[in-house]
Amino acid sequence: MNEMGGKLMEKHVLCDKEKLEIGDKEIFQVGRISIVLIRTEDGFHAMRNVCPHQGGPLGKGALQGAALPSDVGEYCYDKKRDVLYCPWHHWDFDVKNGCSIRNPESVKVKTYKVSVEEESVVLYK
Repeated sequence: MNEMGGKLMEKHVLCDKEKLEIGDKEIFQVGRISIVLIRTEDGFHAMRNVCPHQGGPLGKGALQGAALPSDVGEYCYDKKRDVLYCPWHHWDFDVKNGCSIRNPESVKVKTYKVSVEEESVVLYK
């Protein structure tokens, strides 16, 4: 147990920090919750391994970038390796905050605090 922001949180060691290369992801079972751990260029991110659309396993989807809204006639591809796509219907989620790329105000996947402590990746929930 650890206290963060006045809230008592459980600490779960997921893996050695060298287990995942940049652009890799792996699914972990933490209690009764399936979580996908993703390593990007700026660190580790964890989110629930369930798409809010129809329950698809997000950890089995592609980790890519996304075409973002832009001006007419302009093509803006960004967030390289920061977007996780559901393998069932290709709903897309920013791994840093869990928000949908297409509908960030209404559609979100739960994210979890992750830190690297010594040589281990640790999740707090």
